[in-house]
Amino acid sequence: MLAAIKMEVMTPSLETPDEGCIAIDFHMPPICSPIVRPGRPAEAAPVVAKQLSDTILSSGMINLKELSLVSGKAAWMAYLDIYCLDADGALFDTALLSAVAAFSHLEIPVVSLNDDGKIVLSEEQGLSDREPVNKEKRKINLSSVPFSLTCVLHKNYILADPTAEEESIMDTIVTVVLDSSSQLVSLQKPGGTVLAYTSAIQDCIALTRQRVKELQKILEEAISGMEVD
Repeated sequence: MLAAIKMEVMTPSLETPDEGCIAIDFHMPPICSPIVRPGRPAEAAPVVAKQLSDTILSSGMINLKELSLVSGKAAWMAYLDIYCLDADGALFDTALLSAVAAFSHLEIPVVSLNDDGKIVLSEEQGLSDREPVNKEKRKINLSSVPFSLTCVLHKNYILADPTAEEESIMDTIVTVVLDSSSQLVSLQKPGGTVLAYTSAIQDCIALTRQRVKELQKILEEAISGMEVD
């Protein structure tokens, strides 16, 4: 997965004058899978994008008030674009990890108001002598970071982190999302012929707890590797 965030200044809504907003788009170019054809959008792309948006917002990972600049007048709009480079199963799991990594590395720039009352970058516009809207570059404080694990149910067996071929053979899929403190954020089972009994769900959650520890370590190493002195 390749993830990038673009920031733009927007006018916040009347209902939430002190909050910014995030928009997530998931792209599946033809290079990611032989079943994705040029000129025809992949069916899974909007589904994954919606699932990502719901998970990030419901988990409380991002406090949208941190994206506010001037109450009722200006706030940040964060556009997150995720490009799938290899669609080999568990797309949501890898996309969610990419989204968390992108927001973990995001820095809010220093901005000021120019003579026209518009938000501009202080350094680029030569407004370093003016009082900035935000005092310094900063990262967003992330809390309750979500991690997920997709499992396939087949008879009395559970297959964690299936490949695309395994997903195509077995139609009963369960995706568990836990936060960094192992609290359940969401559980999704989009149909399927196998009944998800309580014991199977509990086993899936237990497997996810183990995976969360592994993903936290991977994420920490990846973020430290992206830091620039």
